[in-house]
Amino acid sequence: MRFLVAAQFLPDPNSGSAGSVLAVGQALAARGHTVEYEWLAPDRGLLPHPALRRHFEVPAQQVRALAARLRTAAYDVVMVSQPHAYLAYELLPALHPRTLFVNRTHGWEHRLLKAEQRLGYELPRALGQRVLSKASSAMTVMACWRTARAAHGLVSPSSRCATFIRETYGLPEGKVGFIGYGLDQDFLEWPRVERRIRLPRLLFVGNYLARKGTRILEEVLPRVAQRFPGVELTFVVQEEAVVEVERMYRPAFGSRLSVHRWMPRAELREIYAAHDVLLFPSLFEGFGKTWLEGMACGLCVVGFDEGGLGDLAEHGRDALFCEAGDVAGWERLLVEALQHPERVAALRERGQARARERTWDETAKDTELFCERLRSERGWG
Repeated sequence: MRFLVAAQFLPDPNSGSAGSVLAVGQALAARGHTVEYEWLAPDRGLLPHPALRRHFEVPAQQVRALAARLRTAAYDVVMVSQPHAYLAYELLPALHPRTLFVNRTHGWEHRLLKAEQRLGYELPRALGQRVLSKASSAMTVMACWRTARAAHGLVSPSSRCATFIRETYGLPEGKVGFIGYGLDQDFLEWPRVERRIRLPRLLFVGNYLARKGTRILEEVLPRVAQRFPGVELTFVVQEEAVVEVERMYRPAFGSRLSVHRWMPRAELREIYAAHDVLLFPSLFEGFGKTWLEGMACGLCVVGFDEGGLGDLAEHGRDALFCEAGDVAGWERLLVEALQHPERVAALRERGQARARERTWDETAKDTELFCERLRSERGWG
C-alpha cells in the first residue's frame, strides 16, 4: 500500500508523537509499503495564539496540504494525527473514492478534557481564562466529534482511549483500532537486567507538567525521602523545569538528587539502566512510551494505569500500578517497592522480558491489517 502520513509537528525522532509517527512509517516501509509525509509546522499561521491557530487555521491548512498532495499522486491510505483534520475527512473522500482516510491519535483531546475535569489536576485559573478555556474546549470537542464521524477509521495506541472513542461517539467496533506502540532496536538489544538487591534508585523521565503527576510527586516524594534517608532520585525533564525541580526536591533529597535536561536517546538508555524504579504517576497518556522504554531497560514501573501500561503489563507481575488519581494507592506501591528490593528485582526481570515482546514491526503489521480490512470492507482490496 501507499501511505501518506500527515501531522502537525516537526519530524523529530526524539520527540514522543513525531518519533512514533516516524518509527511506524519506517516499520511500514520495511514491510514493503511506500510511506510519504506531509508535516505541518505547529507554529505556522497568522493568528497570535496557538489555540486560535489550532481551531481556525489548522483545519483549512491540513485540507489544502492534503488536497495538493492527492492531486499529484494516488494513495491507498491517508493517515492524519490530529482531530482538527476533520475538514479533510469531510471533503476529500468524495474526490478520492478509493483512498482510505484514517485518524491516528497520540492522546485523544476529548478524553484529555474529561480527565482534566474528573481529576482536577490543573491549577485554578482567572475568570477570563476560564471563559476562554471553556470556549476552546467546546471547539475541541466539536472537532473530535466531526473527525470521529467522518474518518473511515481511527487508530489509538491504548485500549482505554479506543474504548472512549467508540463509546463516546457510538461508533461501530471495527471502525476503531487499538494498536500499541513498539520499541526501537536499541532498546530491544539492551543487555538483560542483572538481579541486584539494593535500595531502589528512583527515576522520573518526562515533561514536568501537572497532567504528568508532578503535583503528586511534590506531595509524596518528600515524605519518601524522610522515611528512606538513603534513597536516590533522578529527574530528566525539559530545560525550563530544571530550576523548579531543584527548588522542590533539593531540600528533601540533598546530594541524593540528580537533575538532567533532555538528552540524546543513547545517553537516556544509560540513565535508565542506572536506576531500578521508574516513577510513572501520569494522570493522562495517549500511550506513554517512557514506561515501555524503562521496562525494556530493566526498570520496575510504579505508576498509574494510564496510556498503554495496563494493556501490556500485569500489575504485580510485570509492573506496579493502580487507578489514575489514587494518590494514596500510588504512594503505598512506591513504599512497598522501597521496602522490598527483592520484589523489585524480580519485577525488573519480568517487566523487561514483557516489554521486549512489543516491536515497531508489530505496530506496523497491526496498522497494515487494520487498513487492509477497512479497504476490503469497502470493496477496494
